[in-house]
Amino acid sequence: MYLNTIQHNLSACSRILIVTEERSLQEDLHISHALQNMSHSGSSSASLGSEHGSNKARSAASAPEVVCTANEKEALALVEAAAQGHKPFSLVVMDGRLFYGKDYRYIINRLWQSQRDLHVVLHAVSQLESFEQIPIDLGSNPHLLVFKFRLVPFEITQLIRTLSARHSAENQTSHRNLSLNAQLLEVASRFEDVSNRLRLEQDHRKQLEDQLCRNQRLETVGRFADAMAHFFNNYLTVIQGHLEVAQLNQDGTGSSTLPTSTLKELVLATQRAAGVTSQFVSFNRREYMQPAPLHLGQIIDGQASMLQKAMGEQIAIQISHSPDVPSVMADQAAMEQIIFNLIIHARDSMPMGGRLIIQTRPLFIPDAATACQMHAEAKPGEYVVMTISDTGKGLSPAELAGLFDSSKLSSEQEGGADIALILVQGLVRMQGGWVEGRSVLEVGTEFSICLPVASGTAPTPPTTEKKLLNTNGGDESSTILIVDDEDSVRQVMEYVLTSQGHKVLTAADANEAWAIWREKSAVIKLALIDVKLPGGVSGFDLEKALAVEDPTLPVIFTCGYSPTTLSNAKELKAGENFLPKPFGMVELLNIVGQALLQPARL
Repeated sequence: MYLNTIQHNLSACSRILIVTEERSLQEDLHISHALQNMSHSGSSSASLGSEHGSNKARSAASAPEVVCTANEKEALALVEAAAQGHKPFSLVVMDGRLFYGKDYRYIINRLWQSQRDLHVVLHAVSQLESFEQIPIDLGSNPHLLVFKFRLVPFEITQLIRTLSARHSAENQTSHRNLSLNAQLLEVASRFEDVSNRLRLEQDHRKQLEDQLCRNQRLETVGRFADAMAHFFNNYLTVIQGHLEVAQLNQDGTGSSTLPTSTLKELVLATQRAAGVTSQFVSFNRREYMQPAPLHLGQIIDGQASMLQKAMGEQIAIQISHSPDVPSVMADQAAMEQIIFNLIIHARDSMPMGGRLIIQTRPLFIPDAATACQMHAEAKPGEYVVMTISDTGKGLSPAELAGLFDSSKLSSEQEGGADIALILVQGLVRMQGGWVEGRSVLEVGTEFSICLPVASGTAPTPPTTEKKLLNTNGGDESSTILIVDDEDSVRQVMEYVLTSQGHKVLTAADANEAWAIWREKSAVIKLALIDVKLPGGVSGFDLEKALAVEDPTLPVIFTCGYSPTTLSNAKELKAGENFLPKPFGMVELLNIVGQALLQPARL
């Protein structure tokens, strides 16, 4: 606050009372006063010749008497004594921090009872309850100034000078009085402007912090999903391998105790579970999606049996499709997960049973105005709408509004988000569509998934039967090195390969594999290596060491993680040098047979 236009007339403000716990403030005010009355050359104006000698006298005489006290009781006593002794104070500067939990209104009114024309400055009141009401509660007294933040000695000195000039102007003309009031209002406006800017900056910083926290939570969820997918894929590899072995044994000997249809359904369920884990990994990685023309009706009908088992006997499923529904451009695994997540959400909302309705129909959006009315993410074009509705308990407007809000993932308040629905929203957006929810309490909830129509024709759904490629020209008695830290994975791979006449050597880590290689490198024709190995040496590191020993050795990598999460320059191609987990017996034998048939690398 710089009020340099005010004259140095402090005769009307000769005694100042400071109510504060800062013991050095009295001396700081004297220093501030002296500094503000120095000439531009840095020396006191009193030392400049005879003419300025009178300025020295006036400056010394105008220096105000400053009295400091640490509490309001002493302040009341000093003001009353000064008024009775005919040496009243002209200004009281009070630190608002001293009045936390106290009735400051009563104290200020007591001061004015003792001295009606006493000027009171109350600063640092931001922590007081309802500090904005202080001027109103005290009757908008013209002798009161309230500042939100703490005043420094320089600002207090400026206030002393300002109030002195005002007192002098009041004794002269009303014009000077109005001018001084305008200056005071300008000072107050500056303080208010600074306060508003600080508040806006604080709000902006809080928004950035909230956004950072949301991003960090999603990143943590993504890393956790990536790690869990690795373990699930290992277990699914074991399950799928044993199921296919049992299926093969039943086809050959009929010795299996499970029906063929049951084995096929278990294998199919394992493959779908693998698709779910892969979608969790690819949630934040758009490049892993493989959109292609798909018939939503065929996907829904193909999952009907599994969906009914997931919903239970108390919930009836109704499926209907409009005629001539076009194909959509989408990733099949993503669509299967979207459907599964939504029907699980519907099941949880119908604990006593009910009805689940799944429908598909075409949708045409002619122009941008219509799209804007429908949804914020909608665009003109042709779409297919898949609706999944239930007859459950429904959602309140607050719950519905926060259903896809990632900032409320861990919130226990009403309107908390569901990670499964956030995943649905992310998968739908990755494929150029949008999701919309509607709900009525005690009636039910409906989710609508809108996906763009594909430009091509949806291919015929592939058969679930996988055939073993013809590899009769391969070496039926090749020795294969398997390196994997999971005992069960090594066992099922060893069983499958030995059943085809191969000899298998197994290792749990890179060190054990290297020891086996040093002993039997002459007979090893192929290496199957898991990328993630314990002990600080990865599968890529082991492959580089083996390539130095034998550049012609074919190597097939396996891993339960997504390939893009692996930091390595080597290009991994599924079916050639990479076998992603989970895999079945047919995939394992096919890639091994192809690797053994390839000519030696130069």
